Amino acid sequence: MRSDDSWLGLLLLVGLVWLGRWLWRRAVAWVVPGPWRRWPRPLRPRTPHDCPGCTAALTTPAPLGTPTPVPPWRAPGRRGGRPKTVPSAGFACPNPTCRYVGVTDAAVHALVGDGHHGRDHIQTFRCQACGTKVSARRDTALYRLTTPAVQISQVLTALAEGLDQRAASRVFGHSAHTLARWLTRSGEHGERLHARQFRGLHLPHVQLDELRTRLRDQAHVLWLWLAVDPLTKVIPAVHLGQRTQTAAQALVHALVQTLAAGCVPVFTSDGLNLYFYALTAHLGQWVANAGRRARQWQVAPGLLYGQVTKIYRRRRLTQVVPRLRCGSWRAFRATLRRLGLSGRVTTAFVERANLTLRRGVAGLARRTWATAQSTPQLLAHVEWWRAYYNFARPHGGLGVPLAEPLDRGGCQRPPRARRRTPAMALGVTDHPWTVLELLTYPLPPPRAQCA
Repeated sequence: MRSDDSWLGLLLLVGLVWLGRWLWRRAVAWVVPGPWRRWPRPLRPRTPHDCPGCTAALTTPAPLGTPTPVPPWRAPGRRGGRPKTVPSAGFACPNPTCRYVGVTDAAVHALVGDGHHGRDHIQTFRCQACGTKVSARRDTALYRLTTPAVQISQVLTALAEGLDQRAASRVFGHSAHTLARWLTRSGEHGERLHARQFRGLHLPHVQLDELRTRLRDQAHVLWLWLAVDPLTKVIPAVHLGQRTQTAAQALVHALVQTLAAGCVPVFTSDGLNLYFYALTAHLGQWVANAGRRARQWQVAPGLLYGQVTKIYRRRRLTQVVPRLRCGSWRAFRATLRRLGLSGRVTTAFVERANLTLRRGVAGLARRTWATAQSTPQLLAHVEWWRAYYNFARPHGGLGVPLAEPLDRGGCQRPPRARRRTPAMALGVTDHPWTVLELLTYPLPPPRAQCA
């Protein structure tokens, strides 16, 4: 009898363990997506009122009007002013009392060459309308810096290729404070450059992802959100912050600001549902007289959004579950195949960009002592790297094969493909920029609005 009781107790224990495990699976299935959950929980779209950026744009007063056009400069008593022998396109008069303030068109403003100054022989312009002298370094990252521009470009190139600031200080002989100041100015310049150049883009496919990093204080964890176009390899928007809905809204808001009117790309991301709420809040329109409400937010019917949910067990990837949050599978696959892709839901391109970003910014590398001390410092480094990556660094996957290899007239092997940067593939520029050209690109403020 004792043996029978022991066997009965053992069977009862095994049954209780199996029942507990089954109940645990059923409970977790409502929280963690898994292969046993057939119907995922439907998500409710959001509206622009849930985005802080859109709400601030609604509360900000609209500009008074468009700038009043000014006639081209004409010298008094002459048909034209002094003939221009120095190109002045992109530069503008900074005098607020001048009628040509903020005008960058060389055929309109009154700027002419007026000699050089400094050790680098910096070009000086003079406004014939008001007599104000303008340096070619004004509104650039090198304005009023006494160090030669060639040395600054070498240091910033090394920082964009993954060199630590402390190591760069030892290699180039400049103080860490000086390098931090250069990096801050170049980061702000790169951010303004993207805001000026990345407008009205037509991006057919965008992949979204976020990577984890930390500051010098190990308790302060940050997340870098970024969007990547798999076709041109361009990074149109980034955001540094926490892993919250506000950060997701900020990334998508910055991305939508770069898109052309009516452009709705195909989106893919990981299983983070914050992207769904941010996308549905920005891609759509208000519909008047919708049912009982005066107006209702309607998500764009052409929005296609897929997610890749990765399931881990004991720190190992066991299963990848694709899900379609917006649109139909047929339209999703057909659209991606027309772009030359496989048609599957994937985030391979943005994950590869994450690796390139971690190798280019020393503060984002894993298990490193080169962590940033503050959030603005890390953001400036990321913005400078993004400008260097988009405009100055040729991408190996964007080369265009040449019909005939170019003969260099020496012992070097002739190139068989034309090297292109992401900005060239996007159509923003027609040549790879040098770092010096990137730092000296003028970005004057736009002309003031007039009543």
